[in-house]
Amino acid sequence: MAANATTNPSQLLPLELVDKCIGSRIHIVMKSDKEIVGTLLGFDDFVSILLKVKSHQKEEELLN
Repeated sequence: MAANATTNPSQLLPLELVDKCIGSRIHIVMKSDKEIVGTLLGFDDFVSILLKVKSHQKEEELLN
C-alpha cells in the first residue's frame, strides 16, 4: 500500500508533491495573471521556491 501512495499524487501530502516536482519544469501563475515557467530547484519550510528560469522574451514584454 505504501508503494501506491508514492505513485498516486492524490494520496500525497502537499509538501510531498512539491518535493517530487524538484527537477521538473513548472508553471506558476501570479495573482496579476503573469506566468513564470522554470525548473524547480528547491523550496523551504515556508514553501518559498527556487526556480531556474530561462527567458527569451523581449524586455518590453517582461515589463508589461
